[in-house]
Amino acid sequence: MENRYAALVRGPSTIFPRGYLWLIPVWYVALAALMEFKGQPPSWYGPIAVGALLLGAFTLLTVLSTIRNNAFLAEEDGIWLGLRGGARRRFGRRRRDCRHLPWPELEQLKVARRHYGARLDVMLRPGCAPNQGSIAWRAVAALLTLLIPAVYLFRSPGLLRPGSHSLRYRIPLYDVTPEQLRLALEPLVPPTLAIVVQSRWPARALKRLRRSRLTTAA
Repeated sequence: MENRYAALVRGPSTIFPRGYLWLIPVWYVALAALMEFKGQPPSWYGPIAVGALLLGAFTLLTVLSTIRNNAFLAEEDGIWLGLRGGARRRFGRRRRDCRHLPWPELEQLKVARRHYGARLDVMLRPGCAPNQGSIAWRAVAALLTLLIPAVYLFRSPGLLRPGSHSLRYRIPLYDVTPEQLRLALEPLVPPTLAIVVQSRWPARALKRLRRSRLTTAA
């Protein structure tokens, strides 16, 4: 059996560019304002129409924030990000792209517990950050996406673009605990690459409190 580990990625980052969900409230406000000031609906119909738009926007946000796609694969030569298998049968060439993260280019793997499973932070070594393009072009692409929602078909998904000054990929993995993820990755990663499992924030707060008390006592 081939030595690999695949997992489902949660959220819209496998399909849509980063920040796409934040545009939905903007579109809702624009439609509500257009209906109120330009459409001039009857007084009894206006609140119903605005409420229906609000319900539609909330439903769309909920569905897109909880979708799951087969877009994470760890092998002996590194991590692959991007849609795989049947999930690749989608419109838009950019959405079918994949990104390979070789182990030698990675500095650390951080695993944190989340309500949906685990979040994996892949930290890149300095000098290994991919080219993100000019800020001006990214601003133009964001503006076009705001004006024409279908433009997202021609943009790279957020999963393939690192954040935090291009040195970190943040990957939300569905239905896996941090300990299960660590055990699955350990046989694949080289010994020099550290896998850090972060404790829950109450435990971290308690550790900081204990540390501060020891410092004060000393």
